Amino acid sequence: MRWVMGVSSRRAVLGAVGPAGAPPARPRPGPGPLVAALVIQAAGIALPALVDGVAPALISAVLFGATFIGVSTLALAAGAHLRFPRSVALLTAGYSAGQILGPLVVAPMLHHGYRQALILAAVVVLTAATAAAVLRVGFPHHV
Repeated sequence: MRWVMGVSSRRAVLGAVGPAGAPPARPRPGPGPLVAALVIQAAGIALPALVDGVAPALISAVLFGATFIGVSTLALAAGAHLRFPRSVALLTAGYSAGQILGPLVVAPMLHHGYRQALILAAVVVLTAATAAAVLRVGFPHHV
């Protein structure tokens, strides 16, 4: 048995994959964490539009960056538990459409800077947060 950083390799492997080689249980969050992440992300998007300066821009980058992948992961996890056929596929298609249409919609707003585009993006993300909050009503509680 080899020792890895003071822990036997067998124990390290069992701790990583769980008993009998099964992956450890992952929490399946409901819409609550998704709502919180979307609100934080919207704040990060709107901050540089509302407050000038380097510090707000850095805080914005941290808020947006810290939630970007999490929002996608949480949305797909929540979508997997909806009682709607192919909800994950629908969410993925909607996300893709937003990635394509977003820049096209805000392009005319960029003549005087990014302020209007950032505010619109924050409103869209807050709308998504509202939709996720509505999901809490019908979300399966056994998850």
